[in-house]
Amino acid sequence: MRRNRFLEYIVIQVLVIVAVIAIFAVIPDKQIAATVAGVLFVAMPLGLMAWEYQRAGFMEKTWFAGVLQFWVIFAVPILGIRLMNWGVPFDQLAFWGIPGPLLHSWSSKSYIVMVVITAIRWFKLNKKAAKQN
Repeated sequence: MRRNRFLEYIVIQVLVIVAVIAIFAVIPDKQIAATVAGVLFVAMPLGLMAWEYQRAGFMEKTWFAGVLQFWVIFAVPILGIRLMNWGVPFDQLAFWGIPGPLLHSWSSKSYIVMVVITAIRWFKLNKKAAKQN
């Protein structure tokens, strides 16, 4: 049986969270730590989407939508406002009128949505593979 790539994606998504926690524990300057974490949150979905596209094209439209909603609505804008407003406390920033802290709170929920969609896809592929065997 071929390995289910969505399990790999879940592992990567979880490892990014572990890495972000470690980044904030190791880097004392919170603005720099947040920027490094933001780069991870932008790069990981982009890398997963490129990897998935290379493997199967756009066959997994729901999965792509789940990843894109996090990447486009939260990861890129949050990193962007941090970089364009260097030195300004994050709680004083906003994107399209949404305060930074609220945007960050929503992004956490959005990340969970991305992971859950990935887990559902993993489960469905496992179920399909089990029926074929």
